[in-house]
Amino acid sequence: MQIKYEQPFVCENSYKSILGQRPLWDWRQDKLLWIDIHENKIIETDQDIQKENFYLVPEGITNILLQDNENYLMSSADSLFSLHSSISKKQLLTKINFKNNKDRINDADIDINGQIWISTMDTQQQSETGMVIGYNSNFDPIFQDESYIISNGPIFDYERNIGYVTDSIKRIIYSFSMNDISSSGFQKKIFLSLNNVDGNPDGMAVDRNGNLWVAMWGSGKVCCFDKSSNLKLILQLPVSKVTSCAFGGSNLNELYITTASIGLNDIEAERQPHAGKIFKFITQEQGYASNCYRSENISNLYH
Repeated sequence: MQIKYEQPFVCENSYKSILGQRPLWDWRQDKLLWIDIHENKIIETDQDIQKENFYLVPEGITNILLQDNENYLMSSADSLFSLHSSISKKQLLTKINFKNNKDRINDADIDINGQIWISTMDTQQQSETGMVIGYNSNFDPIFQDESYIISNGPIFDYERNIGYVTDSIKRIIYSFSMNDISSSGFQKKIFLSLNNVDGNPDGMAVDRNGNLWVAMWGSGKVCCFDKSSNLKLILQLPVSKVTSCAFGGSNLNELYITTASIGLNDIEAERQPHAGKIFKFITQEQGYASNCYRSENISNLYH
């Protein structure tokens, strides 16, 4: 298969993050949200990345997701919160008790049943204490999968009933069947070992045709693999630290890509003036709309 190369365009007016992550298209209000983990910020913007609002989250933030009552679900390093749609009030929902005090929540997503899945990581990037944990609507853990160093995802291909999760340090992307999940976890298999591709797999997105779009930290790429794990498209960015991607826009065909400026030396920073900004690529594919967490058990939010 011939590999195609494309270049996303930088959103010049976007906020320049230290560690941009977790883009989320809120189809309810036609807006994009994303976060700067390092600065504890939520960035809210329109589809064209022209008008931005910023919200500081003192508890820290690692993810922002949708709830079914127009609010948001937010994770800090060790807790889940319900966040009012105004992003001014929140409610603590549950705190994660990690066996390793150096672990934190890294990534998260909502499945088609409205249940939240979180992935965790060792902040020292050494121990296999990271996990993927699924919770029901009462925030009871219903399964977990272990032995990750840095896990990203999971994300879900609903047409084929498949989930994907990575271990970024091991440079492996795993797949698993949504039909085989039990209280003991899920049976994953190696979808792709990225020994021959530059960079470490970070955040991901999947489109309706089963293509997997993977942000590659350290190499300035988003790689698109078909459902048979063949590399078919490389998006080359002018920045090295590409962190995550998500489909959005009114037709769900725009790929929003977050990047980071953390750790660049003076020479690298000069050569990468757009590091930390949002990039966008108009695809020929259509992504899935983000699911909403089922929030019927959540009480009034407090300041």
